[in-house]
Amino acid sequence: MSRATVAAAALLVVVAQSTSARADDAPPAEGTHASPRELVVALGLERPALQAGVVRGRDVILARGFEVELARVLARRLGARVERFVYVPSQPRLLASSGAAWQLAFDAIDAGRAGRTAADLSTPYLTTDVAVVARRGLSRPRRLVDLRSTVLCAVRSTDAAGAMSAVRPSRRPLLSGGVERLRSLLRTGACDAALVPAVEAGRFVAGQRASIGTVVGRVASGGGIVLAVPRGTGLDAARVDRELGRLRRDGTLGRLSRTWLGLDPATLPVLR
Repeated sequence: MSRATVAAAALLVVVAQSTSARADDAPPAEGTHASPRELVVALGLERPALQAGVVRGRDVILARGFEVELARVLARRLGARVERFVYVPSQPRLLASSGAAWQLAFDAIDAGRAGRTAADLSTPYLTTDVAVVARRGLSRPRRLVDLRSTVLCAVRSTDAAGAMSAVRPSRRPLLSGGVERLRSLLRTGACDAALVPAVEAGRFVAGQRASIGTVVGRVASGGGIVLAVPRGTGLDAARVDRELGRLRRDGTLGRLSRTWLGLDPATLPVLR
């Protein structure tokens, strides 16, 4: 092989390597994104039934609960992992800005009340319906009209007002200052049925069904709890929603609900 031939071959190799390097360094084509492999997840810690943990500085350590585990499972489905959980005490702040310092946000976000947001919201993964817990010995109500002549009770701070309006009870309801008082009202028969958020109903009756009663159904609210994906973080919100749908269809959401909430609210019959 002549020196000229060798030189030409070497030049071709250099050109090919240079072209390859430029291709590797080129930005991705429009519409494609490199999803982050480590996710920062924001928590509001407003609802202990869904998420809890210890705040240290900005981080949430010892994080646990339904939404915490959902974040971990969802991250794995996205080919990533949760690097850390951070505490964001204000839901409006959590939803307000794009390009935030977190990729996923959980705070029992009610899609119907979120208002305008800079984040993309998922489809609901939990219901905001209100569960009906009937006291022991009460005939099982199957329709809203069956509750109309009963004495209803609820915690004053819960979202039971909408359910009360749907039932339109003929007798004055009892409003209590806390969950333990609500249990006492059922246990003593002072009220016939308690209205509690469906996501909290499993814990409400846990270990006490024989003394306070059982969850018999739910009053539809028309709302749902969603997660938020801030825009500009590199995470594809549409893909997050698709994976969330798969978790719903393959039973993972139901399993997480039974494990962390004590029941799957989606399986409760709707009283009409």
